[in-house]
Amino acid sequence: MSKTSAVKEARQRQLIDATVTSIGRRGYAGTTLTHVAGEAGLSAGIVNFYFKSKEQLLIATLGQIAEEYETFWKEAIAAAGESPAAPLDAMIEADFHPAIFTHEKVSVWFAFWAEAQSQPSYRRLVSKLESRYFETTRAMCQRLIDEGGYAGIDAGAVAAGLNAMIDGFWLDFLIDPREFDREAAKRTCRLFLSGLFPNEFPRPVHAAPDVLAPADAHALDRAAHRARLATALRRRLAPGGGPGVKQLAAAVGVAPETVRGWLDGATEPSSREIGLLCGLFDPLFWPEVYGPTGAGLRRT
Repeated sequence: MSKTSAVKEARQRQLIDATVTSIGRRGYAGTTLTHVAGEAGLSAGIVNFYFKSKEQLLIATLGQIAEEYETFWKEAIAAAGESPAAPLDAMIEADFHPAIFTHEKVSVWFAFWAEAQSQPSYRRLVSKLESRYFETTRAMCQRLIDEGGYAGIDAGAVAAGLNAMIDGFWLDFLIDPREFDREAAKRTCRLFLSGLFPNEFPRPVHAAPDVLAPADAHALDRAAHRARLATALRRRLAPGGGPGVKQLAAAVGVAPETVRGWLDGATEPSSREIGLLCGLFDPLFWPEVYGPTGAGLRRT
C-alpha cells in the first residue's frame, strides 16, 4: 500500500469511528457531517474530501461495523474447542464481548436497523449479515442435534429463538446500560440451550438458588412487556386511531398474523421491528411499552 493510500485509509477509519461516536451520542437523525468532523477533531471540509456525502459516510460506517462484528464472531467460532457445544458457546461469548458489545456500537446497530426499512442499501447489507449469522447458528444447532441424538428438535427454530433472545438483551443494554449484567445475559442464553441440549449445556448442579433466578424473572418481565405492548398497539389500532392490522404489517414488513400475535400478547417484535414501530407511532408509544423510568425499562 502506498503512503497516500495508507493515509487515506487511516483518515477514513478516523471519520467512521467519529460517526459511530456521534450516532451513539446524538442518534442517527441528529448526526451531521459537522458533528462527525468535531468528534474527529477535523474541519468539515476534510470530511467532504474523503466522503462526498453524509449517505456515503453512513454506508461506509455500517459496512465497517458489520465487517468488524462478523469477523469477530467467526474468529471466535474458529478458535473454539472440538466439542459440539464449543462453537455455539463461543458465539454467545462473542455477542457480549466488550470489544463488540459497547453502548455506542449497540446504539449504532439499532439506528441502522430502524433505518433499514426505508434504505435499500442498509437493508441489503443488514439482511445478508443476519442471514449468514442465522445460518451459522442453525448449522451449529443441527450439529448438536445430530451428534447428541436429539429427536424432534428443529435447528432453525432453536437458532431463531437464541438469536431473538440475544437481540432482546442488546435492546435491554441499549435502554439501561448501567444496570445491565452481561454475565447474567450469557447465563440465560445457556439456560435456554440447556433445556434443549442438557448433555452439552448442563445446568449447575450445586448452584445457589439465585443463580437461575434471572431466567425466571426474565420470563415474567417478558410476559409483562408483551402485555404492555399489546395494550399500546390496540390503542393505536382502534378504529380511526391509526393504521389497521394489514397496513401495520406491511409497514413493518411482517405478516398480519404476526401483528395479531403481538395484539394477543402471545409474541413480541424483534429488536428491528420494535425500532420500526417506534418510528411509526407517536412519542408516547415507547414509554407506554417500556415504562417511563429506568426501572420500568429494564427487563433483565
